Amino acid sequence: MAASDWGLCKDCEWWQIDPGANIADTTMGLCTEEALQPFRLRVSGNSGCNHYTPGEPARAAGSSAAPPTAEPQR
Repeated sequence: MAASDWGLCKDCEWWQIDPGANIADTTMGLCTEEALQPFRLRVSGNSGCNHYTPGEPARAAGSSAAPPTAEPQR
Protein backbone atom coordinates (compact mmCIF):
# COMPACT_ATOMS: atom_id res chain seq x y z
CA MET A 1 0.00 0.00 0.00
CA ALA A 2 1.37 3.39 -0.95
CA ALA A 3 1.57 5.96 1.84
CA SER A 4 -0.54 8.31 -0.31
CA ASP A 5 -3.48 5.84 -0.09
CA TRP A 6 -3.65 6.18 3.69
CA GLY A 7 -4.80 9.20 5.67
CA LEU A 8 -6.62 10.52 8.72
CA CYS A 9 -10.40 10.76 8.80
CA LYS A 10 -10.32 14.45 9.80
CA ASP A 11 -8.78 15.23 6.38
CA CYS A 12 -11.02 12.88 4.35
CA GLU A 13 -14.10 13.66 2.25
CA TRP A 14 -15.71 10.39 3.43
CA TRP A 15 -15.87 11.54 7.06
CA GLN A 16 -19.25 12.95 8.08
CA ILE A 17 -19.70 14.93 11.30
CA ASP A 18 -22.52 16.74 13.07
CA PRO A 19 -23.34 20.31 11.99
CA GLY A 20 -21.34 22.73 14.10
CA ALA A 21 -18.81 20.09 15.20
CA ASN A 22 -15.14 21.05 15.12
CA ILE A 23 -12.76 19.13 12.89
CA ALA A 24 -10.49 17.64 15.56
CA ASP A 25 -8.73 14.41 16.56
CA THR A 26 -11.39 13.58 19.16
CA THR A 27 -14.47 14.50 17.10
CA MET A 28 -16.56 11.42 16.30
CA GLY A 29 -18.28 10.95 12.96
CA LEU A 30 -19.59 8.50 10.39
CA CYS A 31 -17.46 6.99 7.62
CA THR A 32 -19.45 7.38 4.38
CA GLU A 33 -17.04 5.69 1.95
CA GLU A 34 -19.32 3.62 -0.30
CA ALA A 35 -17.81 0.18 0.37
CA LEU A 36 -17.79 0.83 4.14
CA GLN A 37 -21.31 2.31 4.50
CA PRO A 38 -22.96 -1.04 5.41
CA PHE A 39 -20.78 -1.20 8.53
CA ARG A 40 -21.98 2.20 9.89
CA LEU A 41 -18.44 2.91 11.13
CA ARG A 42 -18.22 5.57 13.83
CA VAL A 43 -14.68 6.92 13.75
CA SER A 44 -12.70 9.76 15.32
CA GLY A 45 -10.84 12.43 13.41
CA ASN A 46 -7.65 10.68 14.46
CA SER A 47 -8.72 7.38 12.86
CA GLY A 48 -7.45 6.55 9.41
CA CYS A 49 -7.50 3.95 6.65
CA ASN A 50 -6.54 3.17 3.05
CA HIS A 51 -9.89 4.33 1.61
CA TYR A 52 -8.75 7.90 2.30
CA THR A 53 -9.68 10.66 -0.17
CA PRO A 54 -8.54 14.20 0.70
CA GLY A 55 -11.36 16.67 1.23
CA GLU A 56 -13.73 18.40 3.64
CA PRO A 57 -16.08 16.29 5.75
CA ALA A 58 -19.81 16.26 5.05
CA ARG A 59 -22.19 17.28 7.85
CA ALA A 60 -25.45 15.76 9.06
CA ALA A 61 -27.16 15.58 12.44
CA GLY A 62 -26.68 12.21 14.12
CA SER A 63 -23.29 11.49 12.55
CA SER A 64 -21.58 11.25 15.94
CA ALA A 65 -24.31 9.22 17.66
CA ALA A 66 -23.51 5.71 18.92
CA PRO A 67 -24.56 4.09 16.65
CA PRO A 68 -24.71 6.81 13.99
CA THR A 69 -28.27 7.75 13.01
CA ALA A 70 -27.48 10.07 10.10
CA GLU A 71 -27.74 8.98 6.47
CA PRO A 72 -24.60 9.37 4.32
CA GLN A 73 -24.63 12.74 2.55
CA ARG A 74 -22.33 11.70 -0.32
